[in-house]
Amino acid sequence: MTSEYIYRYRAVAFLDVLGFRNKLYEFEEEAKDNRLVEDEGEEGTIIGKFTSIKANEFINTFVNAIEKLDNQKFSYYLFSDNIAITSISYTNPADLEDLLLIISELYFDLAQKGYFLRGGIDYGLFIDENKIAVGVPLATAYELESNTANYPRIVLSDNLVKQFQEFNNAGEKVFNKPFTELLVKNSCEINFLNVFLHVFKSDYREEKEHFFTSFRETISNNLDENKMKENIFIKYKWLADEFNSFIDSFTSTLAFLDENFNPDEETGFIEFVQQQKIDHAK
Repeated sequence: MTSEYIYRYRAVAFLDVLGFRNKLYEFEEEAKDNRLVEDEGEEGTIIGKFTSIKANEFINTFVNAIEKLDNQKFSYYLFSDNIAITSISYTNPADLEDLLLIISELYFDLAQKGYFLRGGIDYGLFIDENKIAVGVPLATAYELESNTANYPRIVLSDNLVKQFQEFNNAGEKVFNKPFTELLVKNSCEINFLNVFLHVFKSDYREEKEHFFTSFRETISNNLDENKMKENIFIKYKWLADEFNSFIDSFTSTLAFLDENFNPDEETGFIEFVQQQKIDHAK
């Protein structure tokens, strides 16, 4: 029996967790140390369970974050610390906006546990069927993650950015969240996702404060942990610089453009956010 598979124009993301290989060794060692003895076999063989609290925490965090994806709009493939995400059908303007915003949310959810995503997103003709994923966008997204991202960032292909801009120029893209048009940042020729805009998902000061303090703490912890490993340290140094830069933009401009922000009622908030800048990056 021969089946027909249909290509559709889709955005495709490929993400992984930075430095996860080292975490795997930590998980394994913890599992060995925490082996729970249940019984002994006939010949004295110990029968037990290998468990890792850290592995359980990571898997649960990862799964809970992924489950936030709208399964009516997106499908995903999960393997180890890698995930590929695409639209179930043609990626329309709203889907593209949702995809970039949900990836920003995944980034924050994992960052709170000390894990940082790195990845790539492309746009083009792609086949996505049950157990089948075929097309150039997935290969391109993988290449962007492997060879271009380098730091804890989500690189956006030229095709993806072009489509994002075409939706905007045609007036098709209707933003449901503030500042979505600022989701695309660039460094020289490389475009990447501005994950820090996720702060605008909440209207509440307490949650915004939590956003900034969480990022400050987890980035600082990774800088401290890797201060004798230059190849890793510089990746988190880059992220700290980006975080500090966003704080400058937020406290000077972005916060005041938010329709939910009232300077007269938010005394001390701007000063609080400014204080979250990371000294390591200065």
